[in-house]
Amino acid sequence: MYARVLKLIIVLSGLASAHAHHSQSEFNLDPAAIRTIEGTVTQYDFVNPHVYLYLQTTEPDGSTALWELEASSTPNLIRRGWRRDSVEIGEELVIDIHPAKESGVTAARIGTIYFDDGRRLAVRAEGDIPDPANPDAFSTSLEGRWLGRYGLPQVSLNLEDWPLTEKGRMAQAGYDQTQNPQVDCIPVASPSLMLYSNIFEVTIADDRVDILFEWLDVERTIWLDGRDHPPADELFHQGHAVGHFEGRTLVIDTSNFSEHGVGNAFEVPSGTAKHLIERLTLSDDGKRVTYEFELTDPEYLAAPVTGGVIWDYRPDLEPQRIECNKDVARRFLERRTRED
Repeated sequence: MYARVLKLIIVLSGLASAHAHHSQSEFNLDPAAIRTIEGTVTQYDFVNPHVYLYLQTTEPDGSTALWELEASSTPNLIRRGWRRDSVEIGEELVIDIHPAKESGVTAARIGTIYFDDGRRLAVRAEGDIPDPANPDAFSTSLEGRWLGRYGLPQVSLNLEDWPLTEKGRMAQAGYDQTQNPQVDCIPVASPSLMLYSNIFEVTIADDRVDILFEWLDVERTIWLDGRDHPPADELFHQGHAVGHFEGRTLVIDTSNFSEHGVGNAFEVPSGTAKHLIERLTLSDDGKRVTYEFELTDPEYLAAPVTGGVIWDYRPDLEPQRIECNKDVARRFLERRTRED
């Protein structure tokens, strides 16, 4: 099973960066569609949940254009060398972008920024994260600090392959980006939350396992004391989780989810019958955890959906707990309103 999940991660790492906050449909994320622009920086907002850079360019016809360029979340960018002072107003930059699908729209997703002095800043390249301070460090249990590899494409790209019910297909076809609670700095639910490139801090007690997420300061509690799930009308944003250990694997059973606009995937909502089985397995060398999930929701999914990702043991990394700025989270909606 580990080999299957690892193969999945290798395939996904070759995909273009997905957008965790709103729909993928706005930008062309095909690597073959990447284009390069150059111009002068007029604004640089290093804020969470997404960094924005504005670049004034001279177009082929001699006119000028102001590009709104969006990057990833500040914690992920900080691990890749980005800083609040990385870019200066008035600086001339060359930038690889994922352009908007709609012709004539001067908005894009940043791929890589190139500086005159030879520096570069990438948004998603895993190779830009520094190697562990101690490559021999390992954990003897799931307890510790882990960095998830990038698994969000599983719930944000190629959703036409998902086994949706008729209601699920209609919901996806009518998806509006305001349905994602993250535009109001309200987090997504698992399994999406477990697929982020995010620091997970796991603590284990006799009666519970707690997972503290760097992203939006979410905390999940998995009860180990044998309790049952509460009555079906008691609902929670992250559901109610119970679990048990099978050797090196924590098996998690989560139900009692509240309805969520993107609870199953970024264009697929979830209902109160959503049910999630997850397995967190410590590798034999203690240097990684394999995360696997099976997701069911008879209201929106015609069959179970499975997936997974790898977490790497990274006790040397410090979580970047940066407050989510609601105005910035909704900025893309304001631009779309202006365009309309």
